[in-house]
Formats: sequence, C-alpha cells, structure tokens
Amino acid sequence: MARYPGEFALDSLPERLVRRAALLIETEGDRSVVLDADRNEFARLPESADGTVIGSLSHDGTHLILVARSGSGVGVRALGGGEPRWFDGPDPEYEHDRHATSSPDGTTIAVLSGDDGDEPGTAVVSLLDLASGARRRLWSAVGAASWECGLCWSPDGRLLAVTYMIWDDERDDDALSTVVLDPATGQVLASYPIATIASATYATWANDHTLLYRHEYDDVNRRFVADPRTGTVWTTPELTGRLWGVVGERHLHEVAAYEEPTASRSAFYTTNLDGTARRSFFGYHPRTNAGRVHLAPGAFLDLTTI
Repeated sequence: MARYPGEFALDSLPERLVRRAALLIETEGDRSVVLDADRNEFARLPESADGTVIGSLSHDGTHLILVARSGSGVGVRALGGGEPRWFDGPDPEYEHDRHATSSPDGTTIAVLSGDDGDEPGTAVVSLLDLASGARRRLWSAVGAASWECGLCWSPDGRLLAVTYMIWDDERDDDALSTVVLDPATGQVLASYPIATIASATYATWANDHTLLYRHEYDDVNRRFVADPRTGTVWTTPELTGRLWGVVGERHLHEVAAYEEPTASRSAFYTTNLDGTARRSFFGYHPRTNAGRVHLAPGAFLDLTTI
C-alpha cells in the first residue's frame, strides 16, 4: 500500500467507484477525487447526475449524502454503485434544503433548510429517519440557509453544530451565526454569534465535545476552540493555508497561493490545533484549487502518524 506523503497527477487517476472513502475533494472543473480508504490510494469518481450537490460523506465513508440543487430533497447513494434513495422535502414550494449530513451511526440525516413561507423567513434543522423516511423539524430560528452555511454532528452523535444566515443590524448586512443543538431535544446548548463552522466537511469537531469555528469578521486566519458543555473558548494562533477541517485533533490545510505563489502543484498538510507539528500529507498536479472538501472521520487515516 502507498504511504503518505504521496503525490499524483490528476489526469492520470483511474476513474472508478470505491467502496469506502476517507476524503473527497471537489476540484475546479467538477472533478471529484477520493482517497480510497480500503486501498489507500486516490481515484476519480465517475461524474454524478446533474442537478445534485454533494452534501457530505457519511461518517464511515461508504455513502454520499446528496442535496438537490433545486432544494427539493436529499438523497443517499452508496459509493460502490447503485441508484440514490431520495427523500422529498416537507414543503418543496417554500422550504429549500441546502445542507445534509448523516449521523455517525448512519441512522439519521440532519438537514438544514431555509423556509420562506412566512415573513420573516426561518432557518430550519430537521432530522430524517432513514428507516421510515419520516422527517421531523428539530429547530428553527429567524434567518435563512445558504450554500455558505453548514451543519456537523459531533463524533459521538450527541451534539449538532449548525451555521445559518442572520441579519447583522450593526453592519446592515447578511452574516453567519452558529449554534450547537441537542439532537435529542432541539435545545440550543451554545450560541456563537457571527461565527461559522467549516462548510461542506464532516469535521468541525476535534473530539466529542470540542468545536472549532471561525469568527466571520476576523481578518486573522485562526480558529476559536470551544467546549459547548462548559462555555470555555480559547483561540489558536494565526494559522497558514486554507483550513478544510479537523480530524483526530489535526487540522487539514491546503497550501494557499500566498504561501507558494508560483507552485505548480496543489499540496495538503496537517498540523496540531495550535498550528504546530506541520507534516506533509499529499499533493497533486497541475495546481487545481479545491472547491470543497468532504471528510469521513470514521474512515480516515490516523493523522497523528502522518
């Protein structure tokens, strides 16, 4: 098996299905590159159907959670092949799905939607039971849901972080805000105004109770590390690169243009939460920026050994 750091050419990757993926990168040009968790090598997924957006990888990396680009429902498709199973939204005319991610045990999909059926509009989090297909509304607040927002389960499935859109009166503009919910009751356990979690990944939790988020107006590339149970928050030093998520208490970074402006390849590396112990992970050429990155913590390599 290949060991990391590794490097490959995008155009030479085989196009094939995989049974289980640790990571999926949507690159420019709508190419989906996956790290095959079983063979420990990269491959390119066959093109998916038009009109769908990848919401996330399942926690174990075996399924794609899909969102209809129209906002009219969410789907689940095995990476190994087969047709997706689709679930319509409760009110397709007014309630539009934007993000979806499955619980760590794979039984439930959390869906973030925007409901503009009333004034003012609301951001809505619903839980979809995969066995029955029933969807129930868990939480809602005045606001909206956009593709910039996101939601993420804690690794043990006991907490759910949600970023939604609000109106910031002070700046007279849209802004992103984050809450942590109890998925059993819908209770708001913590609130982080004008803050956003990592969008379109599974990994904004360093562990079962440690959340990482970014202050939307913060010009410094750093993260706030919070424990919703105790209310404690500490701030990392300024970090380099584009941060895509955290797995096993290690950040996953992509080398940014300001770090290596003339580089001919795209490179990824990992660091501790405070930015120390930088280690190369993998790279590919030609340089093609990642549009979105999806992580499957249950299928991921042990980043502490890389």
